[in-house]
Amino acid sequence: MNYVTLDLETTGLYPNRCAITEIGAVRVRNGKIVDQFQQLINPRRPIPRQITALTGISDAMVANQDPIDDVLPQFIDWLAEPLDGSTPEPIVGHNVSFDLRFLEYNAQHVAGIPFACMDYDTMQISRVLFPEHRHHRLADLIVRFGIADNEEHRALSDAIQTQQCFEWMRGYTTSHRDLSHLGWRMIPSKVSAEIFDHQLVLR
Repeated sequence: MNYVTLDLETTGLYPNRCAITEIGAVRVRNGKIVDQFQQLINPRRPIPRQITALTGISDAMVANQDPIDDVLPQFIDWLAEPLDGSTPEPIVGHNVSFDLRFLEYNAQHVAGIPFACMDYDTMQISRVLFPEHRHHRLADLIVRFGIADNEEHRALSDAIQTQQCFEWMRGYTTSHRDLSHLGWRMIPSKVSAEIFDHQLVLR
């Protein structure tokens, strides 16, 4: 399976009031990372102290970086690079609707076009596969699956850990025959009419 795993860092929770400070993504071919995109972004506003404490991204780090107006077209071009007219690769993310809301909002305001994709959400997949667990944050999954002890809260490293979680769960569903009651459905996303969610469901 070919796909791109994505993660963003932002100044807050709401695309219309907050800004992207970092984009991180990895391109995956047959379970292996073959390319990556990582870029800090000048949000043109102060980064809240609690966000700097969480991510380590400070105002000084982004002061000389390009704004989203320049970076987003570069990222969209990177996403499209290997396609050659083929079907766009799905995007995988953890709580991916958060990232897609920011990309959709900025695509509309920077380029005047919707952000279109298909996606898989590792949080949603984990909730279906492991309903006995209460928490399904990326920090929970990487420990549960033996991937890492800590989430770094930086875009590229989180994208890589999300890719590792996705592959771990793909392997789990392949090796467990008692999961034949599970299937996939594709539904329009609440984020945009141009985005479609692949969801793991009980048949």
